[in-house]
Amino acid sequence: MAQPPVSLPLSSRPFPSGSPSRSRLAGLVAGVLLLLAAGCKTVEPMSINPSFTTATALLTRSPAEVAVLPVEDASAGGGATRHLVFLRQELMRQLVDRKYTPLTASTVDAAMRGNADVAAARSTGGSILEPAVFRKLAGHSSEDAMMIFRIDHWDESSLMVTKRVNFRCQAALVGNDGQQLWFGTLSGEIKAGGAGASPLDRDSMARSCGEMMIREVLLRLPEHQPTGVGR
Repeated sequence: MAQPPVSLPLSSRPFPSGSPSRSRLAGLVAGVLLLLAAGCKTVEPMSINPSFTTATALLTRSPAEVAVLPVEDASAGGGATRHLVFLRQELMRQLVDRKYTPLTASTVDAAMRGNADVAAARSTGGSILEPAVFRKLAGHSSEDAMMIFRIDHWDESSLMVTKRVNFRCQAALVGNDGQQLWFGTLSGEIKAGGAGASPLDRDSMARSCGEMMIREVLLRLPEHQPTGVGR
């Protein structure tokens, strides 16, 4: 009596003649997966190098009211000039997130206007971050401290292609007696819109980068703590 044909499990069946081996198929699948993974790789929205120092006096004095001075542009060709007002506004806005109280720009500018010490400091042609200069700027408003911010490098020449700005900046918080309480630098590259979609026009993209630059700087500034709190 004829025996019924035995059906081999799929895993035991030989490949038809001329078909690729399992190892070759596995290699092809692995290659496709690698290509898919590469295509889905997320590009980091920023690459930055922070370096900041906090003096003990910041914690002991705990300044609350801050005079934000006009941002200084020392970049080649004044590359950041058209963003300076916006950057100052961002500093004031984001200082609130760090629990400081910024004085209004008009209050600070009025206190500086016509002041002999301020005029003398500016006439030297030096940076407002030089101790000889900022000591003459301190204490002219009702501030507990001054926020000084300087753009050393601002390159948005490839912004419309890469959606990125390359920058370097300095910041300092100076007491109303001219003592440095916090200072440092931040440099790197930032993508407009961060991890999300970038704005469409050039100015909006540049200011998106500026907003994130300010945020990364102020994240290194300790939050204001009222005297006696947390000690």
